[in-house]
Amino acid sequence: MHIPDAYIPLGQAAVYWIIAAIFIARSIKWARSDLDENMIPLFGVLAAGMFVLMTINIPIPMSPVSWHMVGAALTAIIFASPWAAVLLMTLVLAVQSLYGDGGITVMGANIINMGIIGGFSGYYSYIALSRLSLTRSKAMFAGAWISMILPAIALSFEMWFAGTFPLKQGVFLMSLFQGAAGIGEGIITVIVFGAISKARPDIVAEDAHKKVSTAKVAAFSIIALAGLALAAPFLASSNPDGLQHTASTVIGNGINSAVSPITPLFPNYAIPGMGMSGKMAAIVIGFAVVLVIWLGISKIIKKG
Repeated sequence: MHIPDAYIPLGQAAVYWIIAAIFIARSIKWARSDLDENMIPLFGVLAAGMFVLMTINIPIPMSPVSWHMVGAALTAIIFASPWAAVLLMTLVLAVQSLYGDGGITVMGANIINMGIIGGFSGYYSYIALSRLSLTRSKAMFAGAWISMILPAIALSFEMWFAGTFPLKQGVFLMSLFQGAAGIGEGIITVIVFGAISKARPDIVAEDAHKKVSTAKVAAFSIIALAGLALAAPFLASSNPDGLQHTASTVIGNGINSAVSPITPLFPNYAIPGMGMSGKMAAIVIGFAVVLVIWLGISKIIKKG
């Protein structure tokens, strides 16, 4: 669901950037005031983990399309705030854009879709459904599914405004593909949250963040996710994602291949000329880069 540079005119992309910047600023304010230092390690590892998980495209049964986890709802639920999702997705998307996954000029739109719409819709749907006496797992699954379908619809309108593809076909196909992807997103969200709850129930308990340290959980997770990063190239499907397939179905090769303002460091998550080893190395490097950037950002935020 990452929008490439060629899909949105620069003028419209600038508007999305302005909107995203407002939310990013507010998410930084949230981190300064509400993100306890004990939770900083978990936030960084979760961001790095989402980077790795987004490189693993999973085929949707009985379709030519694949999907990858986004994690906006999961992030918002763990940190009890949709602003956490905005900040985390901004970090992940910024690093991904250097790999050519999503454009630089359209990053504002990608942040709006996956971070803002996904984070807010997923979190508040979860809260609302929980108050309707739904079990936590069911409310969480539904929130995660909604966090995939609403951004897909928003993306379809953005593509329509941009003149990239027609609205009705865009909404139908993107809703179909991301609706199916939302099932996987919901299942993984419930599983990951459940695993954290069993291992460290104090982390996800209400009002517990200021009393617990997540350093040990983060250290263990780094080792596990580094292994997943090495395995990612072998697990990823070659099928296109929902947006790529929708674009090719609706308009074929009608979109010009615009050159990104920044040349990707490792196009398609690979170091050219190194084969499978280059793919493994590129993903591990990205995983490490997310961790290092978050370490720097967190120090600045907490000093500010």
